[in-house]
Amino acid sequence: MNFKSFLTGRILPEVVRDYRVWVSVILAINLIILPNLVTCFLSSLAWESISLWIFSTSLTLLACAFGLRVRLMLWMALPLVLLVPACLVCLLSIQNLPTTFLFLALLETNPAELAVFQAQVIYAALGSVLLGGLYVWFVKKRVPASFRLGPAARFLVLGTLLAPPFSDFLTQGGNFCVAYVQQRFLSTFPCSTFYGAYEAFVLRTRVQDRKDLVEQLRISQEPAFRDEQQRQVHMLVIGESATKSCFGLYGYDRQTTPLLERTPGLLPFRDVSSAATVTLVAVPAMLTASPAGKVLEATRQASILSAYKKAGFRIYWLSTQRKHGTFDTLTALFSAEADASVFNGGTFDLGGVGAYEGATDASLIPLVRGVLQRQEPKVLFVLHTIGSHGPYPSRYSPQQARFPADKDATNAALIRIASGTSTDPHDLELAQNSYDNTVCATDFLLANLINDLKNLNASSWFCYVSDHGENTSKAMLGKFMHGVVSRQVVEVPMLMWVSPAYEQAHADKVASLKAHLNTPFSASCTFHTLLDMGGISCPDFKPERSTASPRFSPGPRLVCDTRGAIIDYDQKFPVRQDAAHAPLTSDTAPKMAARVQRP
Repeated sequence: MNFKSFLTGRILPEVVRDYRVWVSVILAINLIILPNLVTCFLSSLAWESISLWIFSTSLTLLACAFGLRVRLMLWMALPLVLLVPACLVCLLSIQNLPTTFLFLALLETNPAELAVFQAQVIYAALGSVLLGGLYVWFVKKRVPASFRLGPAARFLVLGTLLAPPFSDFLTQGGNFCVAYVQQRFLSTFPCSTFYGAYEAFVLRTRVQDRKDLVEQLRISQEPAFRDEQQRQVHMLVIGESATKSCFGLYGYDRQTTPLLERTPGLLPFRDVSSAATVTLVAVPAMLTASPAGKVLEATRQASILSAYKKAGFRIYWLSTQRKHGTFDTLTALFSAEADASVFNGGTFDLGGVGAYEGATDASLIPLVRGVLQRQEPKVLFVLHTIGSHGPYPSRYSPQQARFPADKDATNAALIRIASGTSTDPHDLELAQNSYDNTVCATDFLLANLINDLKNLNASSWFCYVSDHGENTSKAMLGKFMHGVVSRQVVEVPMLMWVSPAYEQAHADKVASLKAHLNTPFSASCTFHTLLDMGGISCPDFKPERSTASPRFSPGPRLVCDTRGAIIDYDQKFPVRQDAAHAPLTSDTAPKMAARVQRP
């Protein structure tokens, strides 16, 4: 053997010797893991994204490191290539790869909502055909059928996969190492996509009947509440996609909440963050004591409904959202604990067949008044509204519209904005006007509900909090959508009102509420606050998480994004010192009523 053949055959790595083949292999692999490569550029080439791209490259070649021919591996990966365009569309639309919460959201959507994304579906389908054809031609023409990894390449693949966790194990310990490995798998395509679909399926199938939980729940109640002779009627209204920045009550330059601004005794909390950016994760975090993102844990915990039911209250769940039959939505799961439930948004029968019926939130008002006429001594209402969820023109009546927005033109504009084909100022104006009209409809609903409670002469509290917000025309990315962690999506309105009878009987609770109007806290405190407002304790209740407690200590404001990642909101968005965030006090609403109303 001469020196040249020894050098090329034994010493130089095959990556150098067969560089033309290796260029083709690397290009083919990057067609498979293209979403991970794109992520590197979306995150300004952050090292974490680059390391995950390197990890996914080595993971794709793992079987080849144990002898599998490269070309055979590439043929086996063809189904993954067909998924790439859909993942890219998702990545470019919501800045995230498909994960558990996105799959759950798709399970809970309806045809009208999906119609907004018809352009993305078409792009993904066409992309699958084009990319699949390119991939097949490229692998067939450019990658030799007999090509296998040599010793150096095998060592490089295994080293890339094993070195980081081994280093973590030596420096941080076993638990950190396992968590890091899991995070890497769940943050890269295709692992993240398949695991997300699997976890969504498991989560749906593991939702258990909560009747046993309610029956076994042990509660206690303060004597002042247990022995109260006054009629007790309480109400929680769960908003939908309402951003605080579009409420006139919070300083918005449009009069979207004139009725609330004239409501005496209204308590607007200034700095409340959502626990998640999608309904199916945010609502369980409000109704139970589960941490942000722990949806499965929430299904096995006491809720506001179950605790009040054990305290002798009759529970009514009234909703303008929809309810499925066999496969119930996770957010509607808690409605089973109510003594009566009504879904004005439509239901699906046990065979899963049915039609989604639109309903405005104002349709809940007659239902509430019908229940109030029964003179029941202890009542808790939970109203789950459709609020400001798209399509916006369907969420309000013509009488509630204060800003011009033709329905057909607005829906067409929303589709163009969502598909990324329009930045026309007229389209944005139509969408913003329509969104603001949904807030006007919410203003009408809440003011009427509070007025009905005020006329009862009962011991009552009222609480409104939105599950999450919505990006508006002012957002840099993702206009008129949620699911992303932005100020408009996470900063939500939260309002409370108490009747004179309640304040007289429980002055200490009301004083604490007023003392914490400017305290930053998460909407996940809702469970603890509302149990405290009823003097109720259960194993999950923590008084220090209640805004009605003088010992209120809310802790960090954690937000779960659509990837399932938990973000400290105050670290991501430090407090801004500007006029838009000036403190609100309990007497703000009457003062704001003096402003000149705009058309």
